[in-house]
Amino acid sequence: MAVVFYFLAKMLGLSNGWIFFGFLLYLLPCDGLPGGQSLGKRVSKTSTVHVVTDKPCTYWQSCVRNSSMLLGLVDAMFMVSKQRHRIGDLLARTKVVQVDARS
Repeated sequence: MAVVFYFLAKMLGLSNGWIFFGFLLYLLPCDGLPGGQSLGKRVSKTSTVHVVTDKPCTYWQSCVRNSSMLLGLVDAMFMVSKQRHRIGDLLARTKVVQVDARS
Protein backbone atom coordinates (compact mmCIF):
# COMPACT_ATOMS: atom_id res chain seq x y z
CA MET A 1 0.00 0.00 0.00
CA ALA A 2 2.85 2.38 0.80
CA VAL A 3 4.33 1.96 -2.69
CA VAL A 4 0.99 2.65 -4.37
CA PHE A 5 0.48 5.72 -2.17
CA TYR A 6 4.00 6.96 -2.93
CA PHE A 7 3.65 6.73 -6.72
CA LEU A 8 0.17 8.23 -6.68
CA ALA A 9 1.41 11.18 -4.61
CA LYS A 10 4.44 11.66 -6.88
CA MET A 11 2.14 11.73 -9.93
CA LEU A 12 0.22 14.52 -8.18
CA GLY A 13 3.50 16.39 -7.62
CA LEU A 14 3.51 16.20 -3.82
CA SER A 15 6.76 16.60 -1.88
CA ASN A 16 8.16 13.79 0.27
CA GLY A 17 7.02 15.54 3.46
CA TRP A 18 3.43 15.65 2.25
CA ILE A 19 3.67 12.03 1.07
CA PHE A 20 4.82 10.92 4.54
CA PHE A 21 2.13 12.99 6.27
CA GLY A 22 -0.59 11.66 3.95
CA PHE A 23 0.53 8.08 4.42
CA LEU A 24 0.42 8.49 8.22
CA LEU A 25 -3.12 9.83 7.89
CA TYR A 26 -4.04 6.51 6.25
CA LEU A 27 -1.76 4.16 8.20
CA LEU A 28 -2.70 5.08 11.75
CA PRO A 29 -6.51 4.65 11.53
CA CYS A 30 -6.65 2.13 8.64
CA ASP A 31 -7.51 -0.93 10.77
CA GLY A 32 -10.50 0.99 12.14
CA LEU A 33 -12.18 1.00 8.75
CA PRO A 34 -15.45 -1.00 8.57
CA GLY A 35 -15.03 -4.58 9.74
CA GLY A 36 -11.59 -3.82 11.22
CA GLN A 37 -10.12 -4.15 7.73
CA SER A 38 -7.52 -1.95 6.06
CA LEU A 39 -7.34 -2.27 2.28
CA GLY A 40 -4.63 -4.93 2.63
CA LYS A 41 -6.61 -6.89 5.20
CA ARG A 42 -9.66 -6.80 2.94
CA VAL A 43 -7.60 -8.37 0.14
CA SER A 44 -6.02 -10.98 2.43
CA LYS A 45 -9.38 -11.74 4.09
CA THR A 46 -8.18 -10.88 7.59
CA SER A 47 -9.49 -8.45 10.17
CA THR A 48 -8.24 -6.71 13.30
CA VAL A 49 -10.48 -7.35 16.31
CA HIS A 50 -10.50 -6.72 20.07
CA VAL A 51 -8.85 -9.62 21.97
CA VAL A 52 -11.74 -10.14 24.42
CA THR A 53 -14.90 -9.16 22.53
CA ASP A 54 -13.85 -10.01 18.94
CA LYS A 55 -15.50 -6.75 17.85
CA PRO A 56 -13.81 -4.94 14.94
CA CYS A 57 -10.94 -2.63 15.82
CA THR A 58 -11.91 0.99 16.57
CA TYR A 59 -10.12 3.99 15.06
CA TRP A 60 -8.46 4.67 18.43
CA GLN A 61 -7.24 1.05 18.77
CA SER A 62 -5.95 1.23 15.20
CA CYS A 63 -3.96 4.40 15.94
CA VAL A 64 -2.43 2.84 19.08
CA ARG A 65 -1.75 -0.44 17.26
CA ASN A 66 -0.14 1.07 14.18
CA SER A 67 1.90 3.76 15.96
CA SER A 68 4.13 0.94 17.22
CA MET A 69 5.34 0.44 13.63
CA LEU A 70 7.63 3.40 14.29
CA LEU A 71 9.66 1.00 16.44
CA GLY A 72 10.46 -0.95 13.26
CA LEU A 73 12.56 -4.04 13.86
CA VAL A 74 11.72 -4.22 17.57
CA ASP A 75 8.01 -4.38 16.71
CA ALA A 76 8.65 -6.97 13.99
CA MET A 77 10.58 -9.19 16.43
CA PHE A 78 7.43 -9.60 18.51
CA MET A 79 5.67 -11.14 15.49
CA VAL A 80 7.96 -14.17 15.65
CA SER A 81 7.20 -14.80 19.32
CA LYS A 82 4.98 -17.69 20.41
CA GLN A 83 1.79 -15.56 20.43
CA ARG A 84 2.66 -13.81 17.14
CA HIS A 85 1.41 -10.43 18.41
CA ARG A 86 3.11 -7.14 17.61
CA ILE A 87 3.76 -4.61 20.36
CA GLY A 88 0.88 -2.59 18.92
CA ASP A 89 -1.50 -5.53 19.34
CA LEU A 90 -0.49 -5.88 22.99
CA LEU A 91 -0.96 -2.14 23.65
CA ALA A 92 -4.30 -1.88 21.80
CA ARG A 93 -5.53 -5.31 23.00
CA THR A 94 -6.16 -6.45 19.43
CA LYS A 95 -5.43 -9.48 17.29
CA VAL A 96 -5.61 -10.29 13.58
CA VAL A 97 -7.99 -13.07 12.57
CA GLN A 98 -9.10 -14.76 9.35
CA VAL A 99 -12.46 -13.52 8.12
CA ASP A 100 -15.08 -16.22 7.69
CA ALA A 101 -15.62 -16.74 3.96
CA ARG A 102 -19.39 -16.99 4.51
CA SER A 103 -19.68 -13.41 5.88
